[in-house]
Amino acid sequence: MRNPFRRILDLFRRKPAMIGTRPSRRGMWPDPAAHAEDFAHRYFVPLDRAVAIRMEELGIPRDRMGSRDRAHGIAWCAFNPYERDAGGNGPGGRVNVDSGVLNPELLTEDYSGKTAELWRRSRLRGRIDAIIAHEMSEADYGPHETALKMAPHTELPISDHARRILIEMERGWRGR
Repeated sequence: MRNPFRRILDLFRRKPAMIGTRPSRRGMWPDPAAHAEDFAHRYFVPLDRAVAIRMEELGIPRDRMGSRDRAHGIAWCAFNPYERDAGGNGPGGRVNVDSGVLNPELLTEDYSGKTAELWRRSRLRGRIDAIIAHEMSEADYGPHETALKMAPHTELPISDHARRILIEMERGWRGR
């Protein structure tokens, strides 16, 4: 006869049955930008809150935090799930982050392979910091090329990794 304690232990050792479709049968998102935007829509509220808090931590003035998106009925947001280029700025130097920051393939077309690889391997916090600093520079100094040069030298207390992303963005920019 089998030991009853052994039977109880075996219950804890068993792996639970998988729920949903097997990973090998799941289709991959063919477009990483679409996947990032879908994720951004599903988690809009916590992402918006996290970006607003991060902007506050970095010392972004309240009158420059976030923007509105009338086309999509958003009165104000620090994180816009509808855009796909990582961030933007608007009237009055207002800055926002968007779903592009979630896309690991974002920098593959206009930047060097080294820049794209650094972006791909970076954590979300570093990407967000880099985009906030870049968009603040763009709002303050003008065109994208100037912001690429100025952003790595920002006085914002961004992480060292975010600063590395900005330096590599400047070096790896191919222009359009």
